Amino acid sequence: MQDARRADVEIIYEGKDITTPVNEYLKSFSYTDIASGESDRVQIDMHDVDMQWMDAWMPNKGDRISAVLALKNWGTGGDSARVYCGEFQLDEMSFKGRPTSVGLGAVSIPRDEPFNTEERTKTWEAVTVHQIAQEISLRAGVALYYEAGDILIETIEQNEQTDCKFLYSVCADYGLAMKVYANRIIIFDEEAYENKPCIRDINEKEMEGWSYKSTMAGTYTGAVVSYTDPNNEKEYEVVIGGGKRILRVNENVDSIEDAERKGTAKLNNENKKAVSMKITMMADARVKAAACINVTGLGGKLGGKYYIDKVTTKKGGSSICQMTLDAHKVVPRIKGASVRAAGQEAAGEGLGGTAYTVVHGDTLWKIAKQFYGRGQDYSDIYNANMETIESTAKGRGKKDSSHGHWIFPGTVLAIPAKEGEG
Repeated sequence: MQDARRADVEIIYEGKDITTPVNEYLKSFSYTDIASGESDRVQIDMHDVDMQWMDAWMPNKGDRISAVLALKNWGTGGDSARVYCGEFQLDEMSFKGRPTSVGLGAVSIPRDEPFNTEERTKTWEAVTVHQIAQEISLRAGVALYYEAGDILIETIEQNEQTDCKFLYSVCADYGLAMKVYANRIIIFDEEAYENKPCIRDINEKEMEGWSYKSTMAGTYTGAVVSYTDPNNEKEYEVVIGGGKRILRVNENVDSIEDAERKGTAKLNNENKKAVSMKITMMADARVKAAACINVTGLGGKLGGKYYIDKVTTKKGGSSICQMTLDAHKVVPRIKGASVRAAGQEAAGEGLGGTAYTVVHGDTLWKIAKQFYGRGQDYSDIYNANMETIESTAKGRGKKDSSHGHWIFPGTVLAIPAKEGEG
């Protein structure tokens, strides 16, 4: 006969194991695991009839707590698992009665207090996101885990911001996820994590409850970012995607590439709310924020691949332990940008032709042959799109496009109709 399923909380408080008294008085324990944008949290609520937590055991703000959730005889095979929640700093405590109880709330931030409290002003120049994170992590005395590409920033202002708030904002601007966990700053490319295999299937029959939401409100088919070239003071617009629901991104940008990165990040971050799901189920040590799951048993429209934005695991005074997942559906991200003069019509408008988006491997000769049957007619396409082609080439670090030799994926070109066509 299989032993009874059991969930216990193990707590180390300022280096001392207080697991026994915590479980003796425990009302509830909650661990919130967030993929990006906020720090993880734990909340411990306990009975305090003898008022010991108000007297001899009185905690202090800033004290350090580490927590583990031990799942024993769990799942159909009676397996056991341990969920390491991380290290936390006590930042909230509350007492109430009757009966008397105490609540301890703690947040996952480094031991170095200035990381989260001291405001700094600094101009960062010719630096990568990785280098910014390295300097901040060294100052905070924590390890850095960085899993993303090199993103160069010409100049950025840290204006009366804490290192914590500033680094979160930098990562958000460039489409990177960041969290603080177990005295580490973790930065990663969220899109790369969305593309990873699902850690498991979750069938509707396993769910204690679920809700599904699909909305157009606040979601977009494209974005436009304005950019002023410091060399000639001309105004350009960097266009990502297209369609009718366009997001206007008001950001300080220092190059066309910078505008593309920030616009793409903002657009796809907004679109994460397009399709979302909340699932409540029995706790599973494998399920963590930033992982992907495959939802089954709800049909092809509601089911499919989801990325977990947040996991909230709750245990009451009994051995019942559930988790609630907040997730968004994984869909192809909108990428690829074109550049046009401010106020210029979108490609294909007013030309009696059509619009074509450049893909990897394209040349104007190849495109002309596709549309006209003659590669020699490439100059017609170049002349119709000269400003777009040249400004995009310069934004990519080229002196010019070499009369259309340099074209880049994502650029939207107008293909003018030949006489007698259209």
